[in-house]
Amino acid sequence: MSDLVRIVDLEGTAGAPFVLALAGWGDASGVASGAARRLGADGNLVAEVDADRVFDFRSNRPVLHFSEGNLDQVVWPSIEIVRADVEGETILVGSGSEPDFRWRRLTAELVELGRRIGVSKLVTLGAVPAPVPHTRPVRVVCTVSDDGLLAPGDEVLSNELVVPAAAVSIIRAGFADAGIPAVGYWAQVPHYVNEPYHAGELALLEHLSRQLGVDVPVGTVAEEAAAQREELDRIVAGREDARAYVAKLESAVDAQSPPPSFEALPTADELVDEIERFLRDSSGEQ
Repeated sequence: MSDLVRIVDLEGTAGAPFVLALAGWGDASGVASGAARRLGADGNLVAEVDADRVFDFRSNRPVLHFSEGNLDQVVWPSIEIVRADVEGETILVGSGSEPDFRWRRLTAELVELGRRIGVSKLVTLGAVPAPVPHTRPVRVVCTVSDDGLLAPGDEVLSNELVVPAAAVSIIRAGFADAGIPAVGYWAQVPHYVNEPYHAGELALLEHLSRQLGVDVPVGTVAEEAAAQREELDRIVAGREDARAYVAKLESAVDAQSPPPSFEALPTADELVDEIERFLRDSSGEQ
């Protein structure tokens, strides 16, 4: 059907909803792509994108795996769509890396695939860094092509916003323009968390469950979120400036007032950089 999207197996996909998340811009702390991977972990391949035509391998470099001095695996950046079964319902899950090239062409071909399958709706997942504390529930906002798509608890992004585009947003707009219902969910992630933020993954999966009307499996993400919360609490409790900064964020959120601007963030030798350095250190703090 195309030269960017290769069809593998469309059996059993008619009328299914399509969930899409791509790592990269618009995926703070890997929250959206992590949620999509959990959802599609045991899925069967439906289609894949021609990686050689959409990726710049200098910016999206393949990953090499060595074992005892031997190169035994090369993992290339990819975009795949799989068919997942959730409570007897078929869900298409697209995941991978945000493409470098041919966004408009890829959007058109994914829309064509959506029409061919007759997908019921497109749901995109994303995450953005924000001056919010890890001690409060994750805020998720959404954009919709039709207010009738709103599920209980959905919060529509109401203020005017001008930001650089993420590929998932371009694709969502393409589906909406083609008359296919489309909704996008965006989780706000504490800007000082650089490792996978499990509370954000859980929040997106919960919104996805309500949108699709099925109990999306969350696996161990709730336990991982609780453990991560304890570790972040421990780090903050050990420093007076950290406690003061998080309290400032809490007050802004609780009062529903604008949070501190990024210009007001601590300098490089203060809280944020220390926490970021800690979270980048896979060995952790002893």
